[in-house]
Amino acid sequence: MSITVNQIAEKCNVSRTTVLRALNNTGSVGKETREKILAVAEEYHYRPNLLARSLHHGRTMSIGVVTISVESLYFVQSLQVINKEAERRGYFTNIVVCDDSPEGERKLIQGLADRQMEGILLSPLNKGKDFEAFLQSLNIPVVCMGNQVSDAFTTVQVDERAAAQEAASRIAAKGYQRLAFICPPLSMGTERNIYVHEQRLFGVEEAAKQYKDVEFAVIKNMDYLSALPQQLQRGRTAFLCSGDSYALNVMQWANLHGLRIPDDFGLMGFDDINVLDYISPKLTTVSTNVEGVATTAVTELLQQIEAETYAPKSIYLKYQILERETL
Repeated sequence: MSITVNQIAEKCNVSRTTVLRALNNTGSVGKETREKILAVAEEYHYRPNLLARSLHHGRTMSIGVVTISVESLYFVQSLQVINKEAERRGYFTNIVVCDDSPEGERKLIQGLADRQMEGILLSPLNKGKDFEAFLQSLNIPVVCMGNQVSDAFTTVQVDERAAAQEAASRIAAKGYQRLAFICPPLSMGTERNIYVHEQRLFGVEEAAKQYKDVEFAVIKNMDYLSALPQQLQRGRTAFLCSGDSYALNVMQWANLHGLRIPDDFGLMGFDDINVLDYISPKLTTVSTNVEGVATTAVTELLQQIEAETYAPKSIYLKYQILERETL
């Protein structure tokens, strides 16, 4: 069992108030006294009583995080950063999984609000005025990552359109006769929020206007692997995938059919998920700054929670094209 505030005060021969000031870095405490208190707290593994703090301040010191799926490496990577950053700032994260269900997402968001989360982070599956009104009715801070809902909520993202345009242009400039954009979420556009993938499509379309000598195609169906043989019959081809997971499936398909990348076709992904470190050949991809987006989203959410006034923002972080071995 860890040491209590009263026990630290007794060991350091100071008042309980002085210990609290030193631990919370508030008020006036002498340097030597503060260092002594912090050293004792560390030696005896002091942990704050969050329940007592919540009762005293009327706060839960908790934020809710709604994730689409724990099977998505992108979201797992994001959750790790969110949890670490929130903990560093003294907040507990309550993570829930909606299993790729817009209806489930709504229920979980409402559940987090009912459990008095002080704010909610999400990459929304839902969209539209009705969903906007639902979020506003909760009367708690909300920050979106990637997918936008409206200007009423802060969204942290990279410029997906510009990133896709640059990625497609890089491919076209390498002399490929055909570029196929693989983006299965586009088939679900009427049912759910696919803002990120739509922006990537717009970027590819902008590149197509620049490179009229390159044939551009879009593959929207979930069974995108079945479309690959026909695409490869139409000249020297490269695939730009709206997600590294799709690109990894294409690489597996190529191995099964005895094809070599980039000898037989080029390949590029999106997001730069951690697992790419263990894949050969090294996948050329677009880093969408997963860690930066997650950290900034937590910072913005806590700023909303703690500030007296806050104006919603659209925050764009830097992306990076990572040239590797598959083009």
